[in-house]
Amino acid sequence: MEPLLFIIIALVIGAATRHFLKKTPLPFTVLLLIFGLGLGVLARLEFFHGIHSIEEALEWAGKIDPHVILFVFLPTLIFEAAFAMDVHTFKKSLGNASLLAIPGIVFALVLTALFLMGLKLLNIGFGSWEWKMALLFGSVISATDPVAVVALLKDLGASKKLGTLIEGESLLNDGTAIVIFMVIFVGITGSGHGGDSSIFVEFGKVAFGGILLGVIVGAITLAWVKKVFNDAMVEITLIIAAAYLTFFVAEHFLHVSGVLGLVALGLAMASAGRTRISAEVGHFLHEFWELAAFIANTLIFLIVGVVIASRTVFTLNDFVILLILYVGLHVIRLLLIIMFYPLMKKIGYGLPKKDAYVLWYGALRGAIGLALALIVAGEPNIPEEIRNQFLFYTAGIVTLTLLVNATTIKFLVNGLGLTDIPPVKAMMFSNAFKAIHKESKKEIDVLRKDRFMGGANWETVNTYLPHRELPKISDEEKEKMDPMAEARRRILEKEKSSYWNQFKEGLLSPLAFTKLSDNMNEIIDKEGNIPLSEREYLNSLWRIPKVFHYFETFPLVGSFAKKAVFERLGLSYDIARGFVVSQEEISKLVSSMDFDFNQDDQTDDEEERIAQSIKDEINENRLRGLNYIKEIHQGFPEITSSIETKQATRSILNFEKSAIAKLQKEGQLENDETEKMIVDVEKRMKKLMDSPLITTLMEPIEVLKDVSWLKAVDENVSSEVIKIAKEKDHKPGQKLIERGDSGKKGMVVIARGSVKVMVGDTVVDILGTGSVIGEMSVLAGVPRTANVIADTPVTALWLSSEDMQNVIKKSSELEINLWNTAGQRFAENLLGSIDPYMNWSQIKMRRWLSDFEIRKIKEDEKINLHNKIAVLVYGVASDKETGHVYQAPSVVDISEAVFSKNAWVMISEQK
Repeated sequence: MEPLLFIIIALVIGAATRHFLKKTPLPFTVLLLIFGLGLGVLARLEFFHGIHSIEEALEWAGKIDPHVILFVFLPTLIFEAAFAMDVHTFKKSLGNASLLAIPGIVFALVLTALFLMGLKLLNIGFGSWEWKMALLFGSVISATDPVAVVALLKDLGASKKLGTLIEGESLLNDGTAIVIFMVIFVGITGSGHGGDSSIFVEFGKVAFGGILLGVIVGAITLAWVKKVFNDAMVEITLIIAAAYLTFFVAEHFLHVSGVLGLVALGLAMASAGRTRISAEVGHFLHEFWELAAFIANTLIFLIVGVVIASRTVFTLNDFVILLILYVGLHVIRLLLIIMFYPLMKKIGYGLPKKDAYVLWYGALRGAIGLALALIVAGEPNIPEEIRNQFLFYTAGIVTLTLLVNATTIKFLVNGLGLTDIPPVKAMMFSNAFKAIHKESKKEIDVLRKDRFMGGANWETVNTYLPHRELPKISDEEKEKMDPMAEARRRILEKEKSSYWNQFKEGLLSPLAFTKLSDNMNEIIDKEGNIPLSEREYLNSLWRIPKVFHYFETFPLVGSFAKKAVFERLGLSYDIARGFVVSQEEISKLVSSMDFDFNQDDQTDDEEERIAQSIKDEINENRLRGLNYIKEIHQGFPEITSSIETKQATRSILNFEKSAIAKLQKEGQLENDETEKMIVDVEKRMKKLMDSPLITTLMEPIEVLKDVSWLKAVDENVSSEVIKIAKEKDHKPGQKLIERGDSGKKGMVVIARGSVKVMVGDTVVDILGTGSVIGEMSVLAGVPRTANVIADTPVTALWLSSEDMQNVIKKSSELEINLWNTAGQRFAENLLGSIDPYMNWSQIKMRRWLSDFEIRKIKEDEKINLHNKIAVLVYGVASDKETGHVYQAPSVVDISEAVFSKNAWVMISEQK
């Protein structure tokens, strides 16, 4: 029961430390080490004598088998670190991390051994040590464990690139150190599973064998997880089992590197696994591993403290040698970085000098080194004096680096200015803060009028408004600022999040999401210094390799090649569609961004120029994507129809799932009923995802029957509209509608191909199958506002104004449907450019607009618009109090409006 009691005590100490001492300047792990040392000292002084349960619990911790640390705690810590890694940043940092972790650790352990043997020659210590023991000590003490440093860098807001490099080096050199340790250890003791091969061959076999095992286990786990759908228990259990299985099989059966196997597995799960693991499970999975790592760190650092305090045997002279070792190891680390610096500053992200200082000073030693030292301390074939010294020096270095380096590195980081916010970022933060403060003040004015809060002490409420000292920016810094680059960088981050949201909604396939995200990371690395429209990678993502077309002509492989072409086209279409959606979303962000950087020479015109340039770049991207989609529509209409059908089905299933959850929340469904319904929806989702969905193209008349405003009317009315429809073909470049026309030709439904909507020489949109153009001309005789030109061969169904007016006279329902169609388009355009709606996704906006009511207003009719939103589609509205007049189309944002005769307005509750 002793281990269980110690675990309970440790978890209580961990929770209390995190809760009550969070404002302490000491890092969390350092505090745990101090508490562990304190418990160990008390146990050694027999303070708990008579309290047998606690005494035995601490004795268990002090005499813990080092293999428990390696096999129980290590898989959790290593896998969590690798799984939480930003894979793109890690890839860019891999070169430098590998330099430090492979040749670097060899260099460090050799220098450490030379240092120890040098001290021996000077009669300072290590009198009974031989070269092999010195090398073994070098392999143990050279492994870094930067848990405290990485956590601190995150808290201070230092560069993610630096934190990833430090953590990446630690992950890799843990594996390297253990491999080298075991090779040397077997050579000293004659035990274990060492072969007759050279140390380099043995190292290669153990290291690459571990990586290969991690990749294999990762591939099997991902294949299994892919078959599961939204089952958190199964997916998380599989991944836990995979992590421990990898380490156990590697170390116990195959005698390869379990650490490197875990790193490979963790990175596989963080990259390919991100799209294989169900989107709903992903967040929960990361939270679980964070909790597991917290518990493992709590236990391991307390145990380390207890072990150091209760097991180390030393003399006063050992303390002197320990201090010499501490200084010597820092000199060796410095020589290591100086040696590799010329190469490191050219690889990946490079290595700025300031980062190099942190890399040097932040090389802490931790639990892995101590676990390896405990293995040495328990080996009877090594003399007891050497074992005691080995454990004391290792434990001492672990303690000193945690107590000294980990607690003081923040002063180094701050002193080097690594936490300073770049001026342009600081300015954007200031602008955002001021906007929040202003909106909060506005909200107070609103709340003052609330019947339940009107009597509040508003002076007290004001004291809780955000107050902070804003960063000061010198004139020199202002001159160097590049507001365009910072604006682009933020836009790119929004674009990246758009892809993830589309993937979560099932609107973007895993492979399309991965390819778009990977390329986005490369562009974000440019820090906004290139235009948003410079997207050379799109050509490679959209191009079909010529070899596929070549093989299509071969009798045997032709069918496979054709299938490959179709799959590649499907992927290309998916990428292009996701790209266009993201561009439409980020275009809304531009309207809400503040481009005022308080530069003395910056005028309103300059702010407008920046905003307009970014809008132009985004629009260029959007049209590029639409053009590509148009080309696929034209060349492969069956494929695009199938993809759109599949996405529409997934969207409906997602909506059904959220509707079930909403009914449960409102109390209209019991938990068991909800669970059954959710399971049924997810079965259909899984079937949709696993099955190819092949559809046939709709005939032109079927396209007309399927438009929303016609499907909802009486069958007789629908038949009349279909009878008057005239099918007409248009060649590319032919003008369907000319700006300024009276609209007598009527409205048009695109049944095949695509058209360009142009204002002047600018393409503002590209419309395809199912698009309806010109309903306002039929309804109100409104002149055309844009040119519509066939971009491909187009089949259009024309509905003349005269014929449609005759049908509308017989059906008020058809008239309302057409006004609603026009109104929703106007409302989406108008509301999409104002707060808070500009930040909504397109699908969220359209769901809300579907609840709007379209109303025809009588002359001089007054409408109370309190807590409502109104969009004037046709006619005039006025505010009696101010006399302000609203001309259609516009948002009417007043409490009460008076409308002109035959005005049409869309009204809904505010969101």
